[in-house]
Amino acid sequence: MILKAYLIALIALLLPPAAQARDILMDDPQTEPQWVKPTPAWQEGEVETPERVDPNDLQEFQVDAKGERFRYFIERGSLKTHDDGVTRFALVIRSTSGAVNSSYEGFRCREREYRVYAYGGAERLVPAANSEWLPIPKDESTDYRAALYDDLLCNLLTGRPNRPAAVIRAMQGNRRLNSDHIRNP
Repeated sequence: MILKAYLIALIALLLPPAAQARDILMDDPQTEPQWVKPTPAWQEGEVETPERVDPNDLQEFQVDAKGERFRYFIERGSLKTHDDGVTRFALVIRSTSGAVNSSYEGFRCREREYRVYAYGGAERLVPAANSEWLPIPKDESTDYRAALYDDLLCNLLTGRPNRPAAVIRAMQGNRRLNSDHIRNP
C-alpha cells in the first residue's frame, strides 16, 4: 500500500513538468523570434526566347569529347545571368558534315540543373514544349552541358554563376574558368 502511495506521489510530481514541456513545444507564432524569416521559394523570371542565333557573334568553346565530330559555340551577346540567378545563352552545335543545331538554354548553378527554352537549326529557334529543369550530366567527356557547367559557367566552390565577360575571355583563351584554375575577375 505504501508503495502505491509513493508511486502516485511520484506521478503527481512529474505531471506538471510534462505539461509545461508540452506547452513549450507547441508552435506559438507570437513567441517565434522576429529575426527568422522564411526563405521564399525560388521563382523563375520571365524568359524571352530569341527567334534566331546571330552567326556572326559566336564564340567557340571546347568539350573534351573523344573525336572531333562536333564544334560548340555560344552566342556572346546572349550570355547573361538574370535576376532570378539563371544564366541563359544561345548555343550552336556544328557537325563535321555541316549540320547545325541550336538551342536557347538556362543553367541554375547551385542546383546543377539546365532547361532548354527553344530548339532550332541554322535559321531559327522554336520554343520548346513542356520544358522543365533537368540535372546536368556529370561526364564532360561526352556532354557539352557538363563541360559548360564544370569548366566555364559555374563557380564550383560557391555554386554561383561566373560573370559572362570572364566566361567569354576564358573561351577565347581556351581556358577553364574554375576557382581552382584562375580568378574570376
